[in-house]
Amino acid sequence: MKLNDLVPLAIDTLREPRDVAARLIAMDIGLPVLWTALSLAAVLNAMLFSFNLIMFPSSFPLPALFYNPIVYAIVMAGGMVLTMHLLTWLGSKMGGQGRLADVTVVLVWLQYLRLAAQLVLMILTMLVPVVAVLATLAVAFYSLWLLLNFLDVAHRFTSLGKTALLLVFSVIGITIGLSVLMAFLGVPVPEAS
Repeated sequence: MKLNDLVPLAIDTLREPRDVAARLIAMDIGLPVLWTALSLAAVLNAMLFSFNLIMFPSSFPLPALFYNPIVYAIVMAGGMVLTMHLLTWLGSKMGGQGRLADVTVVLVWLQYLRLAAQLVLMILTMLVPVVAVLATLAVAFYSLWLLLNFLDVAHRFTSLGKTALLLVFSVIGITIGLSVLMAFLGVPVPEAS
């Protein structure tokens, strides 16, 4: 795949997510390449988030990790690795056939699309803040739709309801896993109310 293939693939993702997910999985990209792509996505995400904090300071206090791009990137990468393993393992327990590479390739691709969307939303926030709020909601819901379809294809479920259940179980597991990771890094975990 070449760099100039990415824009048409991104457009196809928005129109035909299931087809793109199947195409990505069929590429059979090795895990070492996917881990590198995931690491780059975490670094780019941390840079964009840090820039966003500078441009639009938060009106409420955030945990210290959000202000340190290196720690943020490590937590982000750790969270993504945990997510991919958990979605693969839980999916297999629910009868899914997705390999770790299948789940990883679709999630890494979605991560890059999310980065592009965040960049566009940040620019939109500077130009037309009211439209940016509506666009952010639209992106959030459409991202969830893409995620459901991508995971459904990766695990060969053919049932978005089953995939939604997989996501619910994964969110619970990820919350627990990230709490442990943050505690390991010495970041205070917010109390549950």
